[in-house]
Amino acid sequence: MALQGLPIALLGLFAIVVAILLAGYRYTSNRPVRRLLASGIMFVVVSALVLIATYIPRWTDIAPEHAISLLTVQIAHVLWWLALASVSIRASDVLLWRGLFGGQTVPKLLKDVLGAIYYIVALFAIVAFVFEQPVTGLLATSGVVAVVLGFALQNTLSDVFSGIALNMEHPYRQGDWIRLDTGFEGEVVEINWRATHLRSREDTEIVQPNSGMATARIVNFHYPDRGYAFNIQVRVDYKVPPVRVKSALKAAALACENIKRHPGPIPRILSFEESFVMYDLKVWVSDFARHPDHVDSLMTSIWEHMRWAGITAAFPQRDIHIFEDKERDETASLAVSELLDRVDLFTSLEKEEKAELASGLDQKHVRSGQRIVEQGAEGSSLFVVAEGLLEVRVRFDDDGPERKVAQIGPGDFFGEMSLLTGAPRSATVVTLTESVIYKIEKVHLEPILKARPLIAESLVALLSLRQEATKAVGEGDDGEALDSQKLDSGYAEQMLHRIRNFFQLHH
Repeated sequence: MALQGLPIALLGLFAIVVAILLAGYRYTSNRPVRRLLASGIMFVVVSALVLIATYIPRWTDIAPEHAISLLTVQIAHVLWWLALASVSIRASDVLLWRGLFGGQTVPKLLKDVLGAIYYIVALFAIVAFVFEQPVTGLLATSGVVAVVLGFALQNTLSDVFSGIALNMEHPYRQGDWIRLDTGFEGEVVEINWRATHLRSREDTEIVQPNSGMATARIVNFHYPDRGYAFNIQVRVDYKVPPVRVKSALKAAALACENIKRHPGPIPRILSFEESFVMYDLKVWVSDFARHPDHVDSLMTSIWEHMRWAGITAAFPQRDIHIFEDKERDETASLAVSELLDRVDLFTSLEKEEKAELASGLDQKHVRSGQRIVEQGAEGSSLFVVAEGLLEVRVRFDDDGPERKVAQIGPGDFFGEMSLLTGAPRSATVVTLTESVIYKIEKVHLEPILKARPLIAESLVALLSLRQEATKAVGEGDDGEALDSQKLDSGYAEQMLHRIRNFFQLHH
């Protein structure tokens, strides 16, 4: 008997659907989508087999109740339900996990649970619709089996259900850094049926059962966001005024690029001990995975700023000192002569010349937020920073906003163009913290240059480099262009000529 009517139309429709799915599989490179299309092809093919198996008795002489016919139909329907479960899992992966929740990390456990539910539903459907058996009996039998297995696998099931609860509540997710009540810190690398896998900073892995994670006290460093705060304690001698220590600590924190400005660092006195004052510095950063780097960067900066300020960390020890001269005043910054030794601009000066220059300088304390120099203002002085942190701002257009181009701290200097050539200020400098600076006027440097005019030539190289670097920030010059400017001999000769004219040097 020839095939005709509805079966032919359905088979033709199945053929068209398979062709479309094959074309999509051929031209799609996305692996999850290709898996979904492959499952879809299999489901359509099995659906066609179900149709053929159903109509076999009409196309042959085999009776519908014959064992072969009945077995063929049952096998086809079993395959159809299993194929439906498979395509449902693939569709959930593409449409649900990668589509609706594409921006979130979905735990593998939740995917496995949903996949298991699809196959359980398919199993009950096979029993009820294919073999036409009552599902209640299966449920009763499975209930007895479940009780027996429950007693045998009590701990394992506790871990499984705890894992389900953890995935529903989301106290932590894959990729989060957490700390357990045992003190262990690690990154969550996997949450499966039974346990949570954590990787420590030493690249070791701990497997913690989900039942233990459900009852543990957990600190999540990535919730509600990746920002967190930590504290550093510093011991300082009683002789150093607290305002100086707090200023140095705050400047050290702000000098670190990874430390947040909002909220800003908070320095404060923590306690008065027997032989020192304990200071505490609280800062905010992001990404707990880089915590050791954050601590290292901050402590290095604290060491540098305290060193430049002449503040030494105190130790719980007792020493006997016999002084022949007057004891150093701990309220003062590093001696100006020592400070000038570390300034690059004055490396060409002899020791006696630095001492002569230092003898005429006075220390100046400046509060936070003060504008030391203004861009475009007249001036003939240079400033050397002994303590604190300052910000250099430049307005590249007359009506444009000021832009930050640099931060300067202890040992840095600014205003060299005005000191050496009398040029107007090329930038505005503002204190970010309480600072200590020294002001060097033309009258301080003029006797030294007139006594040894060749010093002017040694100043030109560094002066040219700093001036062109500032211009490059505004013009967007690349490194190659900047190198060519630095090597421009005409520019250097012009700068040397301006210095000689400003100080009236004979050559």
